[in-house]
Amino acid sequence: MSKMKLSLLDFGELTADQGWFLEASGAWTLSGGYPTKDVRHLKMLGAAIEHPKHGLILYEVGPITTWKEMWPAPVQQVFAVTKYGKENHLDNQLKKLGYELSDVKGIIIGHMHLDHAGGIEHFRGTQVPIYAHEDEIKYAFYAVATKEDFGAYLPHYIDAAFNWKAIHGNEFEIFEGITLYKTPGHTPGLMAIQVDLKDAGTFILTSDTFFFKENYEGSAPGWLIRDMAGWRYSLQLIQNLQLRKNANVIFGHDIEVFKHFAAEKVYT
Repeated sequence: MSKMKLSLLDFGELTADQGWFLEASGAWTLSGGYPTKDVRHLKMLGAAIEHPKHGLILYEVGPITTWKEMWPAPVQQVFAVTKYGKENHLDNQLKKLGYELSDVKGIIIGHMHLDHAGGIEHFRGTQVPIYAHEDEIKYAFYAVATKEDFGAYLPHYIDAAFNWKAIHGNEFEIFEGITLYKTPGHTPGLMAIQVDLKDAGTFILTSDTFFFKENYEGSAPGWLIRDMAGWRYSLQLIQNLQLRKNANVIFGHDIEVFKHFAAEKVYT
């Protein structure tokens, strides 16, 4: 049997106020007054996994190519797209690795926010299964219908034209060597993915469970957190997995961590 392969995908970059990602960043203090506001640059990333039995599986697919028309104007102001060209489109990222969109056999969505799930538009009306956690699907549909979570979820992919497949429970081995973990905090049904490779060992991609390495090291998320108790549970879960597996951990938007692991194009 051939080896499973993992490659990272580069969907461009965002820039936003650091307060969204790190608790109390830029907060006023009695002795310090009003500090200078900091911004952070974020990588939008995903992964292509070539499974020896099940073919090409994607984990997260980046923004929709027509984000300028589809993203609400306030979102574009707060989370500015500062690097996104044709080379960052999903189809072109796959071509760099020798794949076509038609090679994709399944898509796993860590969570359904507009910068992570927009690329499923390429698979509208097809039978390619799109896996997301049951709680994430329910919340995304609710958020769009009620407009209570403005901007994070977009109506264009809350649609039965896609072949949605729900993942249930807190841990699920979806394919041999690929395990999904429910890691709430940022969204109710966010899922991290563990990929066990023969030579390179275990990789864990956290999506927005942790935006940056600082979050994983204990700095709680900022304004984007939805469930702090859930996030603390997720932090302990992933840290324990990392210790047991001696895993490489790739965070949802950390540019430096992405650069480190993307330096090698294919892991086996």
